[in-house]
Formats: sequence, structure tokens, C-alpha cells
Amino acid sequence: MKKFPKYMYIVNYPTPEEELCNLEMKVVFGKELKEKMLFSDIEFNPSNSPFIKTRLEIIYEKDSVEEILEEIIKDKTVYNNFKLEYVRLNNENNISYDERLAIIKNISNNIQGCHNFKNPEFSFGITKVENKWLFGIDNKNDYKWHSHDNKPCSYSNSLGVKVAKAVVNIANGGSKDKTIIDPCCGVGTTLVEALDAGYLIEGYEINKQIAKNANTNLEFYGFNPIVVNDDMHNIKKSYDSSIVDIPYGLFSHITVDEQRKIIETARRISRRIVLISFENHDLILEQSGFKIQHRCIVPKGKFKRFIVVAE
Repeated sequence: MKKFPKYMYIVNYPTPEEELCNLEMKVVFGKELKEKMLFSDIEFNPSNSPFIKTRLEIIYEKDSVEEILEEIIKDKTVYNNFKLEYVRLNNENNISYDERLAIIKNISNNIQGCHNFKNPEFSFGITKVENKWLFGIDNKNDYKWHSHDNKPCSYSNSLGVKVAKAVVNIANGGSKDKTIIDPCCGVGTTLVEALDAGYLIEGYEINKQIAKNANTNLEFYGFNPIVVNDDMHNIKKSYDSSIVDIPYGLFSHITVDEQRKIIETARRISRRIVLISFENHDLILEQSGFKIQHRCIVPKGKFKRFIVVAE
């Protein structure tokens, strides 16, 4: 009998962000996406990802809806203010609307308690995968992080919120125990996303006014103003990962030698680097002692952002 892992994740992404989504899933779950879906025993908060739509925590796995219903009838737990939804997959194997509606109605009427379709406290989900019926707790992405698009302080070359959310997950593989440093943090876009997800992160910014703006952004969203106004080359601590959105020759007066020194310092202070740039820095990474593990490209207007993971 087939036994699925505990969690089913459904993802979605716009075509330009497909590579970034695949990289995030590979680093966090160690698996490749298949039809925008994956199964894992790893519990990950969907709202911490820009791409995960929902996570179904599987309670019952059966060959038919009738067997699911039998288990539900046996369960005498009272669930008040619940909602049951059919979890639609990103493929052509979904059942018809009328059939979904009949299943939802039948099962909802047999769950002990009171269902609330408009303002539920939590949701159940049911779906069919590979001829198996799965029923469980449906945890949706709340998308509250979209409010981070409207920071008090920003500038045009900052990372977008979606990219920043994915990058902080890639930096530590979703671990809440690993430390991250953003040594050129700008106005704090990655810091906001990391802190919002509960990650351990610190930030440095050499420009006094930009560092002040970063702390303004952090306080605006209820976080402590942790950005240190200092040169990253003065950092003495060591971290598990660094996120380096390197100043680009396209948009600043920084030289190749200065870019090299930034990467070399990142090597000194961190075991892993997630390097974000509009230019290819593979050679500098390798010369600095990093070995490239993963990479992807994210389009930004007429340009491309290179995102490289190296250890």
C-alpha cells in the first residue's frame, strides 16, 4: 500500500520565477518539484514562502472517499468553526465541480461540530493524488507578507519581496537554528523577510543614511532596529550563511576589486553564501574558496539577476 509523507505542498509561480521557486524547494525540501507539487515529512510554514499556496497535513490516506468518510464518522472529536475545501492540483487530474461539491457536502455533514464557510478558524482539505484520496488539515499561505511591498523607505534596485523571501529560505534551508548575516543590507528587505519568518539574522550597512532607513523599515513592521552602520570588513563574528546582494558595476561606482573583497570577507565570516548580482562572479567565488552548489536566474526588467549558492 502506498504511503505518502506527512505533508503535501502545492506551489505556483509566474514563468520568470520558475528557476527561483525550484531552487527554494530543492534547498528546503531536498526534492524536485513535480507538477508544482511535492510531498515531504518536513513541516514548513507556507506563509514563509512566496511560492507555496498550501500545505495539506495528511490525516487519512485511503483508496476511496467512502473509506475517508468511515474514518471521519469514527472520529468523535468536535471541530467547531471549520471549513472543508477540495485541494485542487496543478494538473488535469482534478475531478468535476459537481463531484467536488458533493464530496465536500457529504464529508462536512459527518464531521462532528459546526462548519463555518465564511469565517472558519481552521480548514480541512481533501484531494485525490495518484488514485489515492487524502484528507487532512489545510494550511494556506496567508499572503500577509504582501504588506512588505509598501516600506516607508525603498529604492529601485532593492530586491523584491518575493525574491527576498525565497533567498532567506535558500540561505538556511528553512532552519530556525542557523545564523544569517546580510553584510550589505541596504534598506533591509531581506532582514524584514527573515525576521518575519523567525530566522536568526543580523545586518550591516556602510552608508549611514541607508542604515537609518533600514532600521526605520524594521521598526515600521514591529521589529527591533538591528542594522549596524559599519563596514562589513570589520565584522568579527562567524555565521552559518551570508546573503550578499552585491553592489553592481551597472548601478554603482564599485570596482571589481571591491566586489572581490566583499566576497572574500563573506568567505571569512560565513560557511555558505547566497550571492545576488547582475553580473557573473563565478571566478571570484571560486578564487575566494567557495564551491558553487546551486544557481538560478531571475529576470528583472531588461536585466537578469544571478543567484548563486556556494559553500
